Amino acid sequence: MLQTKSLKKNGVFNAIKTLMSVLFPLITFPYASRVLGPDGIGKVNFASSIVSYFIMIAMLGISNYGIREVGKYRNDKEKLSKFVKEILSINLISSAIAYVLLFISIFIISPFFEYRKLIIICSTSILFTVVGVEWLFYAMEDLGSVAVRSFIFQILSLVLLFVFVRTKEDYVNYALIGVVSSVGSNILSFIFASRYVDLKSKNKIELKQHLKPIFVFFMMSVATTVNSSIDITMLGFISGADEVGYYSAALKVVRLVAAVVASLTVILPRLSYYASVGENENFKILSTKTLDANMLLAIPACIGMMSLSKNIIYVLSGTQYENSIRVLHILSFTVFLLTISNLCGAHMLLALGKEKVTFYAVLIGIFFNIATNLILIKRYGAYGAGIATLASEFTVSVIEFFCVKKYFICKDILKNLFQTVCSALIMALIVFAIIKTDFSIITTLVLSIFAGALSYFSFLLIFRNEFIIEFMKKVRRSF
Repeated sequence: MLQTKSLKKNGVFNAIKTLMSVLFPLITFPYASRVLGPDGIGKVNFASSIVSYFIMIAMLGISNYGIREVGKYRNDKEKLSKFVKEILSINLISSAIAYVLLFISIFIISPFFEYRKLIIICSTSILFTVVGVEWLFYAMEDLGSVAVRSFIFQILSLVLLFVFVRTKEDYVNYALIGVVSSVGSNILSFIFASRYVDLKSKNKIELKQHLKPIFVFFMMSVATTVNSSIDITMLGFISGADEVGYYSAALKVVRLVAAVVASLTVILPRLSYYASVGENENFKILSTKTLDANMLLAIPACIGMMSLSKNIIYVLSGTQYENSIRVLHILSFTVFLLTISNLCGAHMLLALGKEKVTFYAVLIGIFFNIATNLILIKRYGAYGAGIATLASEFTVSVIEFFCVKKYFICKDILKNLFQTVCSALIMALIVFAIIKTDFSIITTLVLSIFAGALSYFSFLLIFRNEFIIEFMKKVRRSF
């Protein structure tokens, strides 16, 4: 069995990969948007959005299913190879179906006619996503190689962007480079998969037993996609583009922070292994430690975003997005809720084979989201959509948490929660004091982040928080 130390390394590697996927567009988009203009960028983004639905069909939610099931075979290469070949076969069949539907769509749906070339180029990401079997590397807890390959192709894409995107007519090149940056590394992933499985081995392929659970995962994927996008869709229909813009500016910040916090949670393969061999105590210990670590980051992130909403919006989006400030106030709390649902739903429940609970929880969340949006958007616009999203995420996270509550060591969680909340509130007081000064918006933001982080972790140290104490001991040993 792998050592616990690898979980910490994988958390770091996954956080690095997530940060790269966030930072890369921040570097490339300003350049591309100026060269291609709104029309070129709009064409590429529209084509990519169309292809994303067919990627969902091709993948069928197989990634999470594969990560969970590999935990049962990870120590038996023959059985693992058989499983991977079966899942890959299903994935290739679903990809063929997705491609057939895509080509039918671009030839019978008139709004797609002028985007055919772009859609076909963007659709190559379907094949790359499938053959890359990136879920296998996550399941084997080999996130280091995934991060390295991703970084190499993003650097390559950056060079290609500056060389081949020089005029407004180069939007096709931009689309192709976008595919290279996002899934180009999957070509190498398919090659490196041989270190774990033998795809040339002669095994009897049995697909039927996988179809039912994969269908459940697919429905979960559809429900999750709907729940995460219905707010923008309804806001656009009811209130118009301006309110969507205000809401999107705030949502962009929240999703960025939530992605960074969630990237540290890479325990599904290990939890699946513990569940498969009946190591319930190790399951509880790992779940509890992960929740404690998540709260350590999510709670100050929520309070920090709420405190610095004005500065964050003005720096990232400009003063014309003033209406986004109060939207960010309310959406800030969803970072904590998304962290809870990610751990309980996307990791613990899946590892326990209770993915249907997650599916039903998300369905209930969708109901709350739609109902609250219908009531609030017409009167409050983007702010109403923010409240609806908060209500939806609260519903999902509470249901999922109570379904796995017995797998936590609650007394340890409460102790850590008290330390975290107290330290975060003290941090907030210091940040508010800095905000009241006459510094510029950017200076105030930077100073608040550094001073807030320093005060937060200092008070955690005073409270003798076990994570901080352990971290300090490791720092001392390293010197």
